[in-house]
Amino acid sequence: MIPIHATATANPAQLRWVVPPDRLPPRGTVRHAPGRLGALVDNGTIDALVVGGNDILIAIGAANSWREVGDDIREALSEALLDPQGWTVDESSAPDGQLETVAAELLAGPIGDLAASHGGSIELVSVVGHQVRVRMSGACDGCPAASSTLRDVFERELRRRVDQQVAVSCENDSATMSLGKKLLSLIVR
Repeated sequence: MIPIHATATANPAQLRWVVPPDRLPPRGTVRHAPGRLGALVDNGTIDALVVGGNDILIAIGAANSWREVGDDIREALSEALLDPQGWTVDESSAPDGQLETVAAELLAGPIGDLAASHGGSIELVSVVGHQVRVRMSGACDGCPAASSTLRDVFERELRRRVDQQVAVSCENDSATMSLGKKLLSLIVR
């Protein structure tokens, strides 16, 4: 059995299935999947299958819930991954917006929650190629730990989910911080 696990996304109809890289089909939109997984696409249980860097994003049809079909999809996905030749993937449709989607999802979720817990926020400014640019505000702007949060947490997770070439930079990176901001960052923690 291939070890896979699902992680939530910002969209409740979608789950991101983390799959060992050596078992992933090529990146792009899946046109045909082998076995029962293909049947679940054909009958509308699965609305979309997209292969990313380390995962497969699966969206279910509106008439379904993960509680009802999740176990079937997990089993069908495990079986389909054993048949690498059975996949037909439109590699030309590899999700260019995947990096932006994942970055926005992380900033709206765990990374944004981490910043908010310290009295700050991180806003997505742009995504160009593999470059993600953000803006720090509140207690995060000028905080000594901000660069660690961006690189050790945010960038690492983007690289894990999308591509190892992802680089995160901050629009308002500043080596200097006012005494007031230093005190505020200490008080807020």
